[in-house]
Amino acid sequence: MRIGFLSPLALALLAGISLQAQASSDDSCYPDWRVSRDSLEPCSNQPFLSPGNDSRVNLRLLLADKKAAPLTPNALGEDDLAQGFGPVPFPVYRLTPAANAETDADSDKTPSPELDVLLASVGIKRDDAKTAGEAFLNGEGSRCRSNSEGSATAFISQVIKAQMPATERDLLVKARLQLLTTCNWDGQVVDAQQTPSANAQLFRTYLQAAADFYSGRFGDAERGFAAAATSDVPWLKETALYMTARTSLNQAQAEAFDEYGMPQREHVDKAALSDAEEGFLGYLKTYPQGDYVASARGLLRRVHWLANDEAKLAADFTWQLTEASDAQRNVSVNALVEEADLKLLMVGNKSSNSPMLQAVSDLMAMRAHTPPLLTREDLDKQKATFANEPALFDYLQAAHALYVEHQPDTALKHLPADVPSNLDYFTFSQQTLRALALEAKQDWKGAEALWLQLLPLAKQPLQRDQLELALAMNYERSGQLAKVFAADSPISAKQVRYILLRNVAGPDLLRQQIAKASDPTERQSAQFVLLYKDLLHGQYATFADDLKQASLSEDKLGTSLGYTYTSGQTLKLFQWDGDKAESGYACPSIAQTAATLQDDAKNPHALNCFGEFILRNGLDGMPLEQPRAAGSLGSTASQFKGETFSRLDGYKQVIANAKAPKTDKAYALFRAINCYAPAGYNSCGGEDVAPAVRKAWFRQLKTGFADTQWGKSLQYYW
Repeated sequence: MRIGFLSPLALALLAGISLQAQASSDDSCYPDWRVSRDSLEPCSNQPFLSPGNDSRVNLRLLLADKKAAPLTPNALGEDDLAQGFGPVPFPVYRLTPAANAETDADSDKTPSPELDVLLASVGIKRDDAKTAGEAFLNGEGSRCRSNSEGSATAFISQVIKAQMPATERDLLVKARLQLLTTCNWDGQVVDAQQTPSANAQLFRTYLQAAADFYSGRFGDAERGFAAAATSDVPWLKETALYMTARTSLNQAQAEAFDEYGMPQREHVDKAALSDAEEGFLGYLKTYPQGDYVASARGLLRRVHWLANDEAKLAADFTWQLTEASDAQRNVSVNALVEEADLKLLMVGNKSSNSPMLQAVSDLMAMRAHTPPLLTREDLDKQKATFANEPALFDYLQAAHALYVEHQPDTALKHLPADVPSNLDYFTFSQQTLRALALEAKQDWKGAEALWLQLLPLAKQPLQRDQLELALAMNYERSGQLAKVFAADSPISAKQVRYILLRNVAGPDLLRQQIAKASDPTERQSAQFVLLYKDLLHGQYATFADDLKQASLSEDKLGTSLGYTYTSGQTLKLFQWDGDKAESGYACPSIAQTAATLQDDAKNPHALNCFGEFILRNGLDGMPLEQPRAAGSLGSTASQFKGETFSRLDGYKQVIANAKAPKTDKAYALFRAINCYAPAGYNSCGGEDVAPAVRKAWFRQLKTGFADTQWGKSLQYYW
C-alpha cells in the first residue's frame, strides 16, 4: 500500500496560488539576459549557484555534483524560442523531466492483469473494474489513493494462499472487490459469523480495519489493525503494523487543514503524531527490507513536516535525495526536489543539519531585501553545519560578500584563485563568482581572461552557454563589442549575437555582419536593423545607400527569432510603396519619402508619410526601440547616432508649420488626435501632450479644416 502525500497545500503551491515569489513561475515566462542577479527571476536561471536562481535549480545543481540526479535540460521548443529564450538563461521547467508530471501513486491507476488472473483462479469475476483510488488528480493527496488494484491484489493473493474454507475465502475476496470501488463504507464488510475459521477471522478483522481507515473511523481502524498484527501470517502481521502507523498519522492530521487546504499545525493531534512517528520507526526497525519501507520513510517526512521539525525534515530529504536508491524512495528524485522546495525551502529553512539544503536556503536569503534577510553574523553561526564541506561554506561567505555586502574584494578572498582542470557545477560556481567579483570591481580584463580560461573546461550541460553570455556581456560593457563578432570569436550563441546586433551595434558593425556572417538569419537581422535604424534615426542618405546594397528577397527573419524584434515584419518592409486606400492620404514609397526628408527634414508631406509608413506597418512600439532592462545584455547605449523618430513628433512639426499645405496640416491634426484613441494613451511615441492641447487640435481641425474629409470624419478627441 502507498499513500500519495502531496497535501492540498502542495497542490495549491504547485498551481501558483501562493508563495509565488520564492520559487515558482506563472504562465508568462520571458528571459532576463544577464549572468549575475540578486533577485529571483524564475524564468532566468543560470547553471551556477546564485541567489537569483529558483531554489529548485540550485538544489539540482548540487544534486548533479553528488551524482544523485544528472542535469539534463529539455530541448528548446518553439514556444521557448518565440519567447526569446536561448539555452541560458533558462526557466526552471527545462530541468524537470516530463515524467515528473505523474507521481508514483498514479501508477496504481493502471489496470492490473495480475488481479484478474488471481480472480480467475478461484472462479470470481469483477463486476466493476473502476477503483476508488482512480478518482484523484495527479499529485492529489488522499489516504484513499492506496485503495487501488495493487493493494487489493496483495490482500486477495494472501487470502488465496491462507488456510481457510473456500466459502470463507470467496466471501473475503468479494468483499475486498466491493471495498475497492468506494472510500466510504458503512457497517461490516463481512459478517463475522460467516468467517469462523482462525485465518479468515484475522483477514476479516484486517479488511474491516481497512474499511474503517478509508472511511475515516481511525479509532476503530487502529484497534482492528492492532488485532490483525497478532496473526502468524507474515504478510498480515507486517501490513497491519504498517497500517497502524498510517492510521495514527491520519488521525493526527484529521483536523490539521483548513477549508483551503492550508496547514493549521495548532490543530495537529500531537499524541497521534508521536504514535505515528514511533509506529513508522518501529516498522522500519522490524522490517528493514519490508514491502513498505519506501512508503514508511516517505510518510515520516510528512510526520516531521506536520510536527514542524525542520531538522528532521531536512535530514529526511537529504538522505532520500543523496543516499537512497530508487527502490528506497516512495517518489522520484524530481518529485522530492519539488516537495523539499514546498515544505522546507520556501518556508525558510532555519535549523537545517544538511549543508546542501542549508546552502540553498542561504542563497534564497541573500536576495535583495532591506534589511538583509541573512546577516554576516547569522551566516557565521552556521559554520558547524558546514564542518564537512568547508568549501561550500566559503562559497556562501563569498556570495554574501558580493550580493549582500557589495564587497567584491572580500568575496575574492573566499574563492580559490586557481582554476581546476575539471569543472563540476560547484567549482564552476566558484569561478563564475570570482569573475563576477572582478567585474564588480570594473576589472574587465581580469574577468575576460578568466571567462576565456574557463571556456575549454566547460563540459557540463549549460556551462559553456553561460560562459558565452558572460563573455559577450563583458565585451559589451567594456567597449569591445566588435570582439563578439570577430572571426575568431568563441561566442557562437545565436540569441546572444542577435540581441547585440539589434540593440547596440552601430552601422559599421552591422554592415560587416551583412557581408561576413555565416548564419543567414544573422545576416538578415543585421540588414533589417541597419535599414530600420537608418530610417528611424534620420540617417536618410545612408539609408538610400544601404538600400541600394541590400538584398530584400528573403521572406523570413529566422522564423520565430525574427518576430521577437520585428513584430513579424520582413525585409520586404523597405519595399513599401505607399498607400492611400485606407486613409485617403496619398504617399510615395518609403525610399522616396526618405529622399525628400534628406533634402528637407521639415517637409510636411514627407513627415506625414513617414508616419504613415510606421502606422500602416504596425511599427509603433517596435521591440527594436524598447530599452533593455538595465544591466542586461544589450542594455548599453546604441552606437547609432540621433534620436528615434516618432509619429507624434512628426505630426507636431507639421501642425506647428505655418507654411504647411492645408491637406497636410489637416491630416497631421487628425492623426495626432488619433494617437490617443480610444483610451487617452499615446500610441505614437514621442513626448505626451496634455488633454487641453488635444482639445485645441480638435477645435482647430473642426473649424479651420472642417471641409476636409478628416475634419468631417473625426467626432471626438481623447
